[in-house]
Amino acid sequence: MSIIKILSEHLINQIAAGEVIERPASCVKELVENSVDSGADEIIIEVKNGGKTFIKVSDNGCGMSKEDAAKSLLRHATSKISDEKDLWNIMTFGFRGEALASIASVSEMILKTKISSETAGTEITCVGGEVKTIEACGMRDGTTVEINNLFFNTPARQKYLKKDVTELSQIIMFLNSTALAHPEVSFKFIHNDRMQFDLPKTDNLLRRISDIFGKATSDAMIPIFYGGTDFKLEGFIGKPVISRSDTRHQYIFVNGRPIQHRIISFKIKEAFHSMLMGDKKPVFVLDIHIDPSLIDVNVHPRKIEIRFEDESRILAIAYSATKAALQSHNLIPKAFVETQRYMSDRFPSSWPQGEISRGIDGSANSAGFGNMLRTGFGADFGGDMHLGEYGVPDSQQNFGLNDANKFAMKAVTQVSNSYIVAENSEGLVLVDQHAAHERVRYFELLEQFNAQKKNIQPLLVPETLSIPLDEIPILTSNMEVFEGLGFEIEKGPGNELILYAVPAVLSGEDIVEIINGVLDDISHGSTSSNVKGRIETIMHFMACRSAIKFGKKLTIDEMNALLMRMEEIEKPYTCPHGRPTMIKLTFNELEMMFGRK
Repeated sequence: MSIIKILSEHLINQIAAGEVIERPASCVKELVENSVDSGADEIIIEVKNGGKTFIKVSDNGCGMSKEDAAKSLLRHATSKISDEKDLWNIMTFGFRGEALASIASVSEMILKTKISSETAGTEITCVGGEVKTIEACGMRDGTTVEINNLFFNTPARQKYLKKDVTELSQIIMFLNSTALAHPEVSFKFIHNDRMQFDLPKTDNLLRRISDIFGKATSDAMIPIFYGGTDFKLEGFIGKPVISRSDTRHQYIFVNGRPIQHRIISFKIKEAFHSMLMGDKKPVFVLDIHIDPSLIDVNVHPRKIEIRFEDESRILAIAYSATKAALQSHNLIPKAFVETQRYMSDRFPSSWPQGEISRGIDGSANSAGFGNMLRTGFGADFGGDMHLGEYGVPDSQQNFGLNDANKFAMKAVTQVSNSYIVAENSEGLVLVDQHAAHERVRYFELLEQFNAQKKNIQPLLVPETLSIPLDEIPILTSNMEVFEGLGFEIEKGPGNELILYAVPAVLSGEDIVEIINGVLDDISHGSTSSNVKGRIETIMHFMACRSAIKFGKKLTIDEMNALLMRMEEIEKPYTCPHGRPTMIKLTFNELEMMFGRK
């Protein structure tokens, strides 16, 4: 007797449903993607109880004829591809023809659809994958799919669904991503008969970002662009001040398809080099338009990953275009209130009223859509920056603060011997003197390390280093880094370490105290295992140890000298650890605060 059995079509569909339909959000995903593929520019999503008992997606797309509607419920029935070569030219979300059949097999489904050339639509009722009725119905052009009692015939799966608010949060995160990928489509979302958001269609991605996350967030986004012959990269990256501790607000779209790509995310973070605090992650919305023959979208069951033919070039351009965008924009945070909001881990957003406003875990610390349409969406960033090969600007301009003297600062006074109050043509700028000098010193040390000819200052009298015994191995194991910076340290007759020369930028400092402090930081901190990471860490420590301290009184001339130096360096907006070096308060904001506007 044969032990190999041919599975029934019903069981095959239920197995496929396990791969495609994991939870209510999976149903919403498949149905909304079908709506986008149908050419719809208006999509309405209604759910109840987190989608467990009711899901309805309606669109104004092309619709289907009665014959096509019946076929659409069959497994591997699709209008997207017809032969193998079509797999390498896919511009649609769906193409495998599994979604409707899989959903129908684990729910009670009603499909209504109508094409413009017919006077009546078609309504198909399906229970557990079995078609019950097919009849004519009155409706507008487009398609509506209603799902009731998801997983009613697979109680084991139903049992593993989470609380309503958790399932609902998964739906919102998907809609969040899709709405950003397709700003040309309007989205309405209704939960338990209450409107949660209404996003109008727009041709402006920044407007969509503003509608979802609020104007404060859109104002903190800067454009990124690369235009090539075979692909184009565009979108927005968030200033360092709105970075987060997670990656939920990192959106990558390829030909309108939301994907996950950890290496692209890593390269974008790498472009923020020394501008992010701790393990913060940058916020970005990145859209890649590429010849579909250069990618493979059929590498993941849920199509959330793709394979690039030339991945290394994509990564290089993502890195260089991000770096160019950061270098060419003013990154100073605006005012204390906004900075306080951003620096917390709560993403600036206004949640809708109702249960969603409490967030996934009862707090406001969740990704979500903003309340009903907000007006206004930040400044006009002007035309696209022209980038050369791999996104590097054709003209290497000075990307410091002094861009046509717009940000040139003049010291006014010092507060608490710790903060410099400066002014420029836009308003007041509050400067953290330690963080600012730390960035300057880090830049100077980096230049010194990378210079072919070191700028060193020999000591008139060599100095013996008094180093604790347990820290001597730390110095000797990192001697190559210290020598690369311009330190000349040799062993004396009694095996003591003697300092003969120092980097010129540190010649006026208490160098022994700095070296001891750096060694102490290394011994108590974490250092990278690779050479580049170790060099970075040591320079961070040395910049911090040698920078102007809090509580040190400065003259106006000393303050202006520091501000002028800030205008000459790259990335002056944060210290090497990612903390802001300055905060801006514009004259316009001051006038509003004092009731003059």
